[in-house]
Amino acid sequence: MDGILFNRKSTAGESTAENEPSAQLLAKQGDLEVMLYRIHGESVVWLYPPTDPNAIEYFFIHEGGVDLAMEDGLESLGAGESFAVSGLKQDVPVRMHGDTQILYVTNCPAYESMAHFDESLQELVTRINEKDHYTSRHSKAVLQYSLALYDAMQDRGPDIPRDDLAIAALFHDVGKCFVPVEILQKPDKLEPAELRYILRHPIDSGRMLLQNFGEQISEIARNHHERLDGSGYPRGLCAEDISLSSQIVAVADAFDAMTTNRGYNVVKSFLEAAEELVSLPNQFDSRITSVLIHLVSNGALEEGGAFNA
Repeated sequence: MDGILFNRKSTAGESTAENEPSAQLLAKQGDLEVMLYRIHGESVVWLYPPTDPNAIEYFFIHEGGVDLAMEDGLESLGAGESFAVSGLKQDVPVRMHGDTQILYVTNCPAYESMAHFDESLQELVTRINEKDHYTSRHSKAVLQYSLALYDAMQDRGPDIPRDDLAIAALFHDVGKCFVPVEILQKPDKLEPAELRYILRHPIDSGRMLLQNFGEQISEIARNHHERLDGSGYPRGLCAEDISLSSQIVAVADAFDAMTTNRGYNVVKSFLEAAEELVSLPNQFDSRITSVLIHLVSNGALEEGGAFNA
């Protein structure tokens, strides 16, 4: 019948949900959009102040639940409950209670930009995987270590949304797409001409992330090899010019490089690597390395990259 739009479940059943987009557009009329969000596990997402002062957003929790971190404490909502957002002035983190489905209604179109964002992420993941297996595995490990440090630092952490740090950490090495594979996988010392490719990859990472993800994420990737004393690359920045977020990814990056076999290095234990990073306060921020060694010492980080709850 004209005028009715049906949205049916996948014929493969609910088991395919993990492979479906995180946001599904159910209906659209002018600027009004109705979407279904599927968010897995105990993820944290963020509510941001809208660019349009007339924007209204409505969230109905279909399955699962959420905690909203308000200024006066947590607000917990479960299935069948809802909340509306209008005139928001600051970012609000929202943690899921396990797998959660949220019906989202807004008068400020958002689906196309989110779809483009997801496509950009998938394209970068594909490019990394096609280029080099070590870089792909390393990127995922740096993501895990960066988020563990971010979460453990709490009030001392960087003034950046957790999801933004996650994107920067996961794609900090995407610029290596431009490095010839024979250089990436060379087991011997690099020649000066070959080394120039490696020294340039943070710049390429920042450039690739800038267009789709903005300056803040781009800056973290661009500066993950900078050091507090100016001895890093590609620009030799000093402490005051390197964000705390970049320094978190720098510690996570170095930690994983020290504890995994790259074919030419002596592999260190987690404790040995953490202790060495602590011993280099001129290069790595002591606030971060002290958190790292605490996580290693109390078993929150296990050998092999596993995380304890």
